[in-house]
Amino acid sequence: MRVDGVDPARMSEAQRAIYDRYASGPRATPDNPFLLVDADGRLQGPPAVWILSPTFGQALQQIGAAVRFGSQLPARACEIAILLVGHRHRSPFELYAHRRAGIAAGLTEEDLAALAAAREPATMSDVEACVFRTTLRILERGTLADGEFHDAAGVLGEAGLFELVTIVGYYTMVAMQLAVFDVQPPDAP
Repeated sequence: MRVDGVDPARMSEAQRAIYDRYASGPRATPDNPFLLVDADGRLQGPPAVWILSPTFGQALQQIGAAVRFGSQLPARACEIAILLVGHRHRSPFELYAHRRAGIAAGLTEEDLAALAAAREPATMSDVEACVFRTTLRILERGTLADGEFHDAAGVLGEAGLFELVTIVGYYTMVAMQLAVFDVQPPDAP
């Protein structure tokens, strides 16, 4: 990482509030596919840089919680979108975390390999196939043509499509932050 991680013993009150969101709650449960606090008690992944600006960090963790735990889209469909974003932006930490989350949501190693090549996995529901196609279009063009919009809204509903666009945008932003600050997965050399 290009900046020193914030030492938990030296955090401001505002930083501590953000830290506590990752050290406890749904992100810290033993069954979580990836943790954002390492064995030394330091933040890893996106929160490791978000904590530098507590105002932004607090807002981003709230959006992250909504995206991760509050979508009406099935978890497997969300992970398909997130993994496509991670591959598009070549984001090592995003891929590290969401390969694990994808497997926990029911993706197979074959599915992960297909997504890495931007190929449709062999077995997907109608919602998952729509998420796959729509995510690729958004990543390619930054928008959808009228027909693509109506097709996606027909399968996902307008709220589901809004959530998908938000997921793609959020994880694109995260990928950029991770790249600029060179945040690597814990198993990186």
